[in-house]
Amino acid sequence: MSTEVSLLKQVDRAFSCQKNQQGLELLRAYIVNNAQDTEQLYRLAVIEEQIGLKENAAKAYLQCINSNKQDMKAYLYGGYFFQQCGEMERALALYSLGENIDARLTVLHQNQNVSYETRLRSHSANIALRNHFTTLHAKSLENFDNSERIVNAIWPQTHNSAINYLTANQHPHLFYIPELTAKPIHSSHSVDWCKLLEQSFDELTSEFSELLSLIERNGVPYLDDSYKAKGFESLAGSKNWTALNIFKDGKANDNLLSLMPKTADVLNKLPLYKVDEQPFEVFFSLLKAGQHIQPHFGQSNHSLTVHLPIIVPKGGYLTVAGEKLSWQKGKVIIFDDSFIHEAINPSDEDRVVLIFSIWHPDLSEAEQKAILASFQARREWLDSRVHHLSSDNS
Repeated sequence: MSTEVSLLKQVDRAFSCQKNQQGLELLRAYIVNNAQDTEQLYRLAVIEEQIGLKENAAKAYLQCINSNKQDMKAYLYGGYFFQQCGEMERALALYSLGENIDARLTVLHQNQNVSYETRLRSHSANIALRNHFTTLHAKSLENFDNSERIVNAIWPQTHNSAINYLTANQHPHLFYIPELTAKPIHSSHSVDWCKLLEQSFDELTSEFSELLSLIERNGVPYLDDSYKAKGFESLAGSKNWTALNIFKDGKANDNLLSLMPKTADVLNKLPLYKVDEQPFEVFFSLLKAGQHIQPHFGQSNHSLTVHLPIIVPKGGYLTVAGEKLSWQKGKVIIFDDSFIHEAINPSDEDRVVLIFSIWHPDLSEAEQKAILASFQARREWLDSRVHHLSSDNS
């Protein structure tokens, strides 16, 4: 029997015999030479917390998390410990990072099969995060005038009160502006930039035809593997739905843009939804023959989705809030993807569409800036969380 195993048995025996001080000293001794044993580190952290040795508990929780960044329960228990110590920023960071690893962190309090202590900490985490993000949104907009609709906007996943969606079949799950005009389908008729895009289509098709081969070769699955658990089994992590990104999350694919100068010039003339002066998302979307994108809600209602069909097999269509829209080559479709929608390609050929986002036309420039400020504040806070994993920061 190894020394480590023998020492752990002594630890267990001491605690089982109510010799808690002896068990604690033996456990500390074990950790000295086994600092990567996160199970025992977590055990030590909880015990140090229970007996009120705050410095020891803080060190053990952070050591446990840094040794195994996938242990949701260490983030939950550590977050609650720091919250009780008055270190709210560190607590919020741990709660949020832990929820990213396992979304159950903030809903475990609803599960009667887990311990009372875990439910208590989960409930505290849920309230703390919701209050934090709701306050963060409000503070980010304190210096914006003429933006009351944006001040009243909601981040549904982290809002601190009940959400009432005002329109049937419209449930954006990231960002929601209740007072914004809600309309599932927007007309492209008499819209100047739509006319420009459609009139340029024949000129752009030569570039498109040369790029189509790149979609299969360089495209990536539009949905990652995590979407398999959300009803997208045939599409998640698969090239059944492929994206060739021109812009992704505000970052340009310069190599691709260099191959499509005419298209890039036209894109520059469109009212694209932008972040940091760059289009947020523009891509070629390939939906394989026979594939079905299941009904789902988009992330927000402050932007609209635009389709410019390039390859249109017979019978392919969208439905938005129950209304059927058939793709027509070179004809623009504009819709609000915060309404329930789906896409179906029942043919034996692949469908290719150029997709991009535009600002909701009802938003003023001041409101657009306010939205970007809220998103930026949230992004900056999320980026700062890892700072709190160091024991040198308080």
